[in-house]
Amino acid sequence: MKLIEDMVKAKEICVLATSDGNTPHTSLMNYFADHAVMKFYFLSPKTSKKNKNLKKNPHVSILIDRRDENITLSIEGVYSPIKKQQTIDAITKLFLLKSPHMKEFAEHPDTELIRIEGKSAELVQGFTDVFSTKLKNF
Repeated sequence: MKLIEDMVKAKEICVLATSDGNTPHTSLMNYFADHAVMKFYFLSPKTSKKNKNLKKNPHVSILIDRRDENITLSIEGVYSPIKKQQTIDAITKLFLLKSPHMKEFAEHPDTELIRIEGKSAELVQGFTDVFSTKLKNF
């Protein structure tokens, strides 16, 4: 479990996979994570394909990797809209501490903060060493 938390904390880019129910869609994304409860946050245009997919089908997959070490982490999660503006503002500030180059994008009126709650994780080292676990918040 420590390696999972370390990978989540150390990286800032992942692949987010969404689906409209029939067709998968992947996006390379900057992220901020609350690793203690495995909640992931992304910034996205409200009109993006991924955002539309999330509204139709809240189930996603997140891929974080260390390609140079042949380690991948796949997280199954669920989209969980954030309702309070105060929460959005606070998390966006934390997001920008990790990814300050996203400031202009974060402040654009068409940008939305997306929250994904991690449900389970699968850590693969090499080709055959697989560790699967349910995450704390589920």
